[in-house]
Amino acid sequence: MDGPDDSDPGLAGLSPEFQAMLGGLSGHTAAFAQMLEKRTKASKEVEKEKDDEVYLESYADLAIHEEMLKDTERVKAYRTAIEHFGPTWAEATVVDVGAGTGLLSVFISRAGARKVVAIEASRLSHFLKKVVEENSCSVEVHECLAEDLSLPEKVDAIVSEWMGYCLLFENMLPSVLAVRDQYLKPGGLMLPSKCRLLLAPIQDDHWRQQKVDFWHRVQGIDMSPLMPLATASFCGIPQHHVIDPEKILAPGTCIFEADLHSVQLADLEAFERSLSVCVPSDRRLDGFVAWFECDFAGAATLSTAPSAAATHWKQTAFYLRQPIGGGVEVKGSVSFQKHPSFSRGYQVSFDLQAPGRKARSEGYELR
Repeated sequence: MDGPDDSDPGLAGLSPEFQAMLGGLSGHTAAFAQMLEKRTKASKEVEKEKDDEVYLESYADLAIHEEMLKDTERVKAYRTAIEHFGPTWAEATVVDVGAGTGLLSVFISRAGARKVVAIEASRLSHFLKKVVEENSCSVEVHECLAEDLSLPEKVDAIVSEWMGYCLLFENMLPSVLAVRDQYLKPGGLMLPSKCRLLLAPIQDDHWRQQKVDFWHRVQGIDMSPLMPLATASFCGIPQHHVIDPEKILAPGTCIFEADLHSVQLADLEAFERSLSVCVPSDRRLDGFVAWFECDFAGAATLSTAPSAAATHWKQTAFYLRQPIGGGVEVKGSVSFQKHPSFSRGYQVSFDLQAPGRKARSEGYELR
């Protein structure tokens, strides 16, 4: 008796007609997959264009520029760095990416740069031209996206105030890198030159009392049914405000850093860092606070830390929905991921564990 035949004839074992039908189905499936891929790509491009329009329209509002111009720490850092390098720019071309009202462009021109190129994509570019003319500055204004900039020559330095809340919100850095990759000369200067994002654990009794515990009882009325909603509403989104240094439980940990001369777009897509926090027995963990620091090639520094002078960026706090009591070591990780539907935002996740406590995951959207 013959043994069992384990060989698989595959398509060869099928009739030519059936093979042809399968081949046709395979072709249709591949074509359908390609069509879906094109539609998905087109949809994302449309969403990005809409995000860009909203972003640029917000920067056509003078109020946001007033806030930035009144930020003395911000202005001081840039002015100090520009004036430091100005004497070396007598034969240089310097680009200001996202020039806004033209303050930095005028600083660069007055510091001695041979040529200044100001890029501004919002409607404010019309007034930017008038500002540089009024101040008799040699500034060439380009009303375009940084990615669409067209120059006949390479440049010696790029200056840009691209930082957003929590450093990366608004996602302007890719625009700066687009100019860098296309136009910066080898060995050219980036201002700021380096940046890093830090995170520290906090206990914030006042905030939690004002935003969550407040709803326990209001004007003698039991409103505790609203406390879960308050928790979801206020602890579910990042809070941008000034944090008292006394609320910090441990020194900040660097969770992201970049050298602006070499950082790549892929580095901005996602990053993750481990966390370890020893919560004292007489304290509790309410959440985490983030801030950033920038270095201007050794000429100046800018810090938005709770211990530094306040800036318009303030700090960004991520409050846990339920605090973690003291006397434990909390371990876990924090991750940042580019937002899947909002091109200028991020999704932030915390995964935390503590002995004898239930593991938890907390998610937030920077958008």
